[in-house]
Amino acid sequence: MNDTVKANLLEAIRFMMRPLVRLLINQGVTHAEFSEALKDVYVDSAIRHSEQGSGKVNKSQIAIKTGLTRKEVRNVVDRVLAQGEVRKRASRPERVLTGWHQDPFFQGPYGLPLDLPYDTKGEEKVPSFHQLVKQYSGDMSAKAMLEELLRGGSVIEVDGLYRVVRRDFEPTRLSRRLIERLGEVGHYVFHTAAANIEKEQQGRGHFDRYVFADDGCTDNVIEKFDEFVKVKGQLFLEDLDRWISSKDGENRKGETRKEMGVYICQYAIDPIEREDLVNLLANKGLEVEGQ
Repeated sequence: MNDTVKANLLEAIRFMMRPLVRLLINQGVTHAEFSEALKDVYVDSAIRHSEQGSGKVNKSQIAIKTGLTRKEVRNVVDRVLAQGEVRKRASRPERVLTGWHQDPFFQGPYGLPLDLPYDTKGEEKVPSFHQLVKQYSGDMSAKAMLEELLRGGSVIEVDGLYRVVRRDFEPTRLSRRLIERLGEVGHYVFHTAAANIEKEQQGRGHFDRYVFADDGCTDNVIEKFDEFVKVKGQLFLEDLDRWISSKDGENRKGETRKEMGVYICQYAIDPIEREDLVNLLANKGLEVEGQ
């Protein structure tokens, strides 16, 4: 990598990390803690994308690639082996909502999700919310799942039945699932951006487009756009979801399946986020010890 590319990447990373570091500071995550987490990622990536193939992990080579010491590499490896691998999966509420929308047993005419009774008292041929949870959420109780979906606004009660009104599940603020989602969303976005930067042939990258207001917007217009994009964006995503589901039978047997999807988000960034640190220091001044 030439010095210009490296300098450009580091500058992009500084800007990219600002909202994340702001969140970390607000939640009490120190630089030392973040640095340790970053060491894990460097070692993980060096091992995951190693040119050694199926060969054994060589800690010295990883240290050379990452710039970490052999001791730091060993500490990361030992920590991972002690913790065991945690497999990330869609949250249980999301799996239940997906099953409700996609499983024909829980659908009515035109593929619309049925309004479900809580339980049908052993009548397995009659769909119920209890059956839905049992099939798509493992050992979580149907009562706890219903309370979570009602609280999140994905489900409402209508005449003693339960109706799904949202295809997505919005976790509560700072919940474990919402924090996990931060990692997943960031991974998807950065994976596409990095892949498109490194693509060898023009036009072969993944879809990566955005629209923006040329001169920005004030809060009242942003609020209106927020309402507009939530409706239009949800309809668009549901259309894409139906297309993906319709192509399931076309996946070739025996081939590895890759995670695939589309993520859409609205952004509204304060001008201070774009301001250079040099200008910030000039505007705010720098407190000198002893003054």
